[in-house]
Amino acid sequence: MFAITIDSRPIAVPVIRDSVASNPLSSEDLYRLLAENSSDIVYQTNGLLIEWISPSVTGWLGWDPAELTDQPASSILSPNQDLSWVGTNRDLLQAGQTVNQEMLLISRDGVERWFAGRARPMSRQGDPAGGFMVGLHDIHEQVLSRRALIMSERRYRSAMEHAGVGMALLNSELNTMHVNEALCEFLGRSESDLIEADWGLVTHPDDLEAEMELLDRMQRGELDSFRRPQRYAHPDGTMRYGDLTVAAARDDDGVVVLFTKQIIDITEQTTARRRLHELASQDPLTSLSNRTTVLHELQKALSRQLIDGARVGVLFADLDNFKLINESLGHAAGDALLSAVARRLREEVQEDAIVGRFGGDEFLVVIPGPADEESLQHFASRITESLRADFMVLGRRVVMSTSIGAALSRRGSTPASLLQDADVALSEAKRSGKSRWKVFDLSMAEASLARLIVEGELREALDADEFEIYYQPVHRLADGERVGFEALVRWNHPERGILEPASFLAVAEDTMLITRIGRAVLGKVCADIAAHPQLAETFAVNVSAVELGQDEWLGATLDLIADSGIDPGRLILELTETAVMSIRRDLSSDLSRLRDLGVGIHVDDFGTGYSSISLLRDLPVSGLKLDRSFVSSLTETSTGNELSSSGYALAEGLAGLTRAIGLEGIAEGIETPVQAAFLRAMGWTHGQGWLYGKAAPLDSWLD
Repeated sequence: MFAITIDSRPIAVPVIRDSVASNPLSSEDLYRLLAENSSDIVYQTNGLLIEWISPSVTGWLGWDPAELTDQPASSILSPNQDLSWVGTNRDLLQAGQTVNQEMLLISRDGVERWFAGRARPMSRQGDPAGGFMVGLHDIHEQVLSRRALIMSERRYRSAMEHAGVGMALLNSELNTMHVNEALCEFLGRSESDLIEADWGLVTHPDDLEAEMELLDRMQRGELDSFRRPQRYAHPDGTMRYGDLTVAAARDDDGVVVLFTKQIIDITEQTTARRRLHELASQDPLTSLSNRTTVLHELQKALSRQLIDGARVGVLFADLDNFKLINESLGHAAGDALLSAVARRLREEVQEDAIVGRFGGDEFLVVIPGPADEESLQHFASRITESLRADFMVLGRRVVMSTSIGAALSRRGSTPASLLQDADVALSEAKRSGKSRWKVFDLSMAEASLARLIVEGELREALDADEFEIYYQPVHRLADGERVGFEALVRWNHPERGILEPASFLAVAEDTMLITRIGRAVLGKVCADIAAHPQLAETFAVNVSAVELGQDEWLGATLDLIADSGIDPGRLILELTETAVMSIRRDLSSDLSRLRDLGVGIHVDDFGTGYSSISLLRDLPVSGLKLDRSFVSSLTETSTGNELSSSGYALAEGLAGLTRAIGLEGIAEGIETPVQAAFLRAMGWTHGQGWLYGKAAPLDSWLD
């Protein structure tokens, strides 16, 4: 036996002798014998044609060796293979050199697969490059993994670049490798300043010493992350305050390979707290502890935690839709409501906790300890139920609810970090539908990071024009004829496919990207209208509260309509009553200009918000849409197996109101002929829902 190497892998081969030992194998025959026993693909060319190829090509690519014999070597290359290297490699081989090349090959059934090729020149009849001997080794999975890693790194960098907080990446030697724009803006330094200079340039010396001690502990494996407030020197001579979080990424052996820094600007909060030290300890409106006092109590509770180890709990309470009270009933009523809420909070917590007004309609409850998740849930449940009961404010009955975010202190918690945890939980409670409470956990922080990633992807989607319009038909109930469409946005995500608004709309609204998305949607709808003049249907487009709140919304809308050249009468704008009521500025003049052009104005989800009747009275509304919740209740039965009378009566009453003031009435969410018949009998003139078709691209609705 002896061993020979093919493509860097040894193969044991028996020594072959005949009885006379007069015809030993040639080197070429020996190489072919080795190749036939190799799992890799090996082939030999005569010029550029395949003279011989190993049987393993069948297992890898499905080709019979005979099919490839006398065929060009390029015949097994994928049509998608970049061939820019062919000329260079051929020159090297003709010069007698060995070349290596990654190649995308194609199987007999059209499947593509990556291989690493190693080609050696062969001398034939005096020609120094009469052909090549090529070995191909499968590297498909490695290539896919490498490309996935590159894409992951690109997405991470994109999310980091578009993050609203300062972020930096440091290597294991604490050298800065990358910083984002938010961090440069916060510190008042250029990217090159922060990468080339030491962090001592910007960090307060006392804070830098403490930070370096914690980083040293992370490198020794004692910590995976830490969080602390720090002071940073700005070039303008002022001191900036940041909430610093540092996390370590480790390899399989536990060695730190990367540090991630995140700095949230808390300058305003910090300076505000310092100013509040000059004020009295009591909030003058509610007689609760003011912001300064309650934060001082929180700090004392956290200090005691260091001694006795008892955890501290906080509850951050925010009144839902409080702005509507101020705007509809006046600021005097708002102040009276805040005072009433404060009284109920004092009654609920009594001596068990510290309650204070944090600012505006925000209240903070501190549970000094010992606190645990059960006690947080207990207090949150009591407060939520207490504030759900009706209030009498200046002789008026007011229904109010509250959202609460709760958090427990951890080792190293500060007032700022604990309040941030509670604030994250509060945001999650509001995002889940308000009038509820949530206790902070690390998954919420992960969700926050996920939202940052979605934000970055949304920005890329807008640049790449990845948003598409689906249309759901609107039919006349009397004869079933199609009379319009509602435009619904979809995100054609490059990896996750078609996404509905529920998967990205909240992030879009939180980041104001909904304004750009809304304009893109309106532009596409106007283009579709212009491209299909044969259609007599109207096209309805939803407008969010965030868009309505922008001063430039009307001008941008008018420009899009004018630039498209469409008949404005074919366009309808749908606004929810909650969105309209949440806008501080007067919309009546803006909407009147659109109505004067012929644009329809419809109120969507009618009957689910506030002050519906006054909205119809004060705005130039041309139609309203009955919320699907009313439609679904039409066929629901009560305990006596009779149709629910309340839902039926409400839907019938709203139909009468619509007819009385001359508006077009559209019922949403119609799924059955029975519902359509009920609605037609009530007086609703139009309807949409799965009965008439699900949302689809416009082409699918064209005859």
